[in-house]
Amino acid sequence: MGVSRRECAKIIGVTEAAIRKAIKAGRVSVEADGTLDPEAVRAAWVRSTDPARTGVRTGTQGTHTTPAEPTPAVLSQATAEAQLATTRVREILRAEGVVIADGEELTFNHARTAEKIVQTWQRDQAHAKEAERLIDAETAGRRWADETAKLRARLLAIPGDIALELGHLSKHDLSVIDRVVRDAMTAGAGDDAP
Repeated sequence: MGVSRRECAKIIGVTEAAIRKAIKAGRVSVEADGTLDPEAVRAAWVRSTDPARTGVRTGTQGTHTTPAEPTPAVLSQATAEAQLATTRVREILRAEGVVIADGEELTFNHARTAEKIVQTWQRDQAHAKEAERLIDAETAGRRWADETAKLRARLLAIPGDIALELGHLSKHDLSVIDRVVRDAMTAGAGDDAP
């Protein structure tokens, strides 16, 4: 016979609400009479919780223990998404040379390692994309000079375009427009203007 949820919470060092939550999530199984086996709860807790975030008193903090086999009730509650995630974690670890024996359960640390591997892959991809978008200073200088020459030619063509559109303007009017455009270009060039 086991103990109540409140007593089990006291024994393993968590809140009763945490016990209820673990039962609801299927991480902890309840005995047939509705009680809990504190050792089974402790083993399930250690197997399914980040050691850095748990207050469960195991008496073996920092040492490796072999996790107990999951109960059939816990296995039956595993969803297709969870099984797919487990398979994906194994594939990620295998791709980086971390081999997990067939039948060996994944631990939280396996999942954390796989997550860090994926984050590294994503960061590497982002760096590669950035590297493709970056150009060297010499190429940038040439492109800037080309674009500046195109802009200058386009601005100098403005008086001619106006003459074509507004045929009624005199030569004097067009020379004023040409002077205004050239003055604006000189002012825009600042101290670098010849």
